[in-house]
Amino acid sequence: MRRRGLLAVASLTAASTFLAGCSLFTSLPDKVSTDQRIAGLSTTGLDLQRPVEVRWDSHMVPWITAETDDDAAYTLGYVHAYLRLGQMEIARRLAAGRLSEIGGVLAADIDETIRIIGYYRGTKEAYEQLPPATRAWLDRFTDGINTYIARIDDLPHEYKLFAFEPEPWTVYDVMAFGRLAGSDVNWLTGIGMLALTDRPDWPTIWAQAMEFNGGAVPSVAMGEGAEEQQNAVRLAALLDMIGAHARSGSNAWAVNGERSASGKPILATDPHLGILAPNVWLLAGLKSPSHEVVGMMPAGLPIFGLGRSRHMAWGATNLRARSSDLVDVTALPDTAYTVEKETVQVRFGFDRDIERKVSPYGPLITDSPLVTDAKGRRIALRWIGHLPSDELTAYIAGAQATNIAEFQQAFENYAVPGLAFIVATASGDIAIGTAARLPRRPLETPRDLVTPLPDAGDDPWAAVVDATDLPWIVNPERGFVASANNQTARASVPLTLFDTPPDRITRLNEKLAAAQDVDRDFMAALQRDTYSLSAVFLRDAIVEAALRADMAASVPARLVAWDGQYEIDSKAAVLFEAMQSTMAPMVYAALGESDVFDVIRRWSWFRYKLAADIRRLTPEQIRAILPAASAAASGADAEFATWGEMHRLQLRHPLANAPILGKRYVFADVAAGGSNETVMKSSHNPTAERHATTYGSQARQINDMADMDANWFVLLGGQDGRMNAEGFADQMPLWQRGDYIQIPLSRAAVEETFTTVTILKPKD
Repeated sequence: MRRRGLLAVASLTAASTFLAGCSLFTSLPDKVSTDQRIAGLSTTGLDLQRPVEVRWDSHMVPWITAETDDDAAYTLGYVHAYLRLGQMEIARRLAAGRLSEIGGVLAADIDETIRIIGYYRGTKEAYEQLPPATRAWLDRFTDGINTYIARIDDLPHEYKLFAFEPEPWTVYDVMAFGRLAGSDVNWLTGIGMLALTDRPDWPTIWAQAMEFNGGAVPSVAMGEGAEEQQNAVRLAALLDMIGAHARSGSNAWAVNGERSASGKPILATDPHLGILAPNVWLLAGLKSPSHEVVGMMPAGLPIFGLGRSRHMAWGATNLRARSSDLVDVTALPDTAYTVEKETVQVRFGFDRDIERKVSPYGPLITDSPLVTDAKGRRIALRWIGHLPSDELTAYIAGAQATNIAEFQQAFENYAVPGLAFIVATASGDIAIGTAARLPRRPLETPRDLVTPLPDAGDDPWAAVVDATDLPWIVNPERGFVASANNQTARASVPLTLFDTPPDRITRLNEKLAAAQDVDRDFMAALQRDTYSLSAVFLRDAIVEAALRADMAASVPARLVAWDGQYEIDSKAAVLFEAMQSTMAPMVYAALGESDVFDVIRRWSWFRYKLAADIRRLTPEQIRAILPAASAAASGADAEFATWGEMHRLQLRHPLANAPILGKRYVFADVAAGGSNETVMKSSHNPTAERHATTYGSQARQINDMADMDANWFVLLGGQDGRMNAEGFADQMPLWQRGDYIQIPLSRAAVEETFTTVTILKPKD
């Protein structure tokens, strides 16, 4: 569904652009070196108090040294815009529901839905409540973006492609983009499930979802009519666009000094997001009076989401926190709603006037032309992200913290997305902790996807818990901490709804429990681990079924002996995927549950569910299924020499699926290891054909707390957002071979590594 959604986005954008004047024929930028790109940055007459030094390494990573915090924030905004303005503008328009202004009529339904969700909702109130220092930081970051926009003479390709002019940014644009990145996995999943709720087997589907606690249910149920089909594709496109920016996955772990080679903690993390070019992350270093930090910044946001200071390093994974509800508000009278009116501007089409109905529990999501509740209910989206919170101060204060207690306290007013933090300190501590703002719900499994109106005086949302109330575990006896989107620990309120399978966290715990003398090489190897627990579990179920049916010879010997590794050169992984993808629909057809298969085949827990259902088959049913599965395995065996030939990693802009010219937006196509729930995650649908992963591990970080300069990062792709620039994809070879870029903290090491110097000068 994720791949289909991205394809739909690209096709939608491409088709509407052709209709709007064939601007896709805009040429790609000429090739340009990193030195040329750095030399092209305007350096004089800037709105600075003092000169600012920006040092660059060979991969175009900036290390900024400023004499004032105001100048530091301004320079970050200026550099972000220089490196990623085209990417930032598309993300801003997505968050604002303004895609149809450039894409035309086919994007209007998506824009209307985005505006109903309301990423800008509450941003004005949240801005007014910011502490003065944070407000100044955000103001100056936005000023830096706008200074670059005002001076730009060569527009990014995205602007030329869609033929639109740059516009100034507001602080609310930055904050809304942060809300987009904090989108709740639960409502992203739940909105797609609404169309299933009138099925006779819905109670069973929901019970199984809760039993497996398990994620990635289909984004949308396809309707029967042409209009329903079209809306379903658009909804899939919308949810995937949001999901590509939201932090819905990741791994993070740390070991203490007793387990490390250096005698100090060492930390590793790798976020999971949409695999796109440019990368969602931007690498940077920064020093000013109040800041000294290196790490990964979301392009367009003035925070270090993952990083390292002198005192500590932090990684994080999405908790999949229960920060939202879908509420049945059908019983509310019309007078209970506030109506907000606005106009969606449509390029080369008629503008659309829309009305957003907002209930006391949130916007009416079923007013969207793309969201259908099969029971015809009015359903409101109740989301913590609509309420004022302060993620900016949390990240700023977290990067300034000197110990774990200060880091936890920094996230008191943090809300979305709910995160499990892994923290390691230079003083020797490690910790895993929860940062979120959650309603005080009872500790029980929800009875249904949609919740009823709360009883008067008994609303779980009347009070919330925050990071200071939620679990933080410091220096556990086992000597390590790890997270892979699982719950951090039991809490006083339910933490998650749609959790992930145990594959990654089990593998991490297993490897770390046996580890000693851990160093960067160990961490790097673990980040590239390709073992799949669920694949072995399902393989064993297939072998067991074959034995019950006296058809053991139907399962290839290489598959029986397979170690569960999805290495690039694996042959058995090809056999397994071919057998799985062929058997699955036949299993559910034999059980009379093809409709169930349509629902569960995209669950993260799919392999565990399929294994359980294979065990329900009779020997006769197994004998009817296995020959076709064996034939599929033989066919794949003949077509693909290795898993890497079948499973590809493509570095691609979302426009890569556009008709005629899409190929020019594929910037790399290489063999890839990993699979859906391996530590090195590279997701894909069950298939016996050549395919490309579109979601998974796309950045890496390792920090050894024994040395303030021992900080290594790498992006899948590159640092520069300008297509055809040397720095656009130059980290791809590093990524493939498991290598990294060092981003030190000490001045001497910075000068040695970041040798190209740019001085930004204030106005005379």
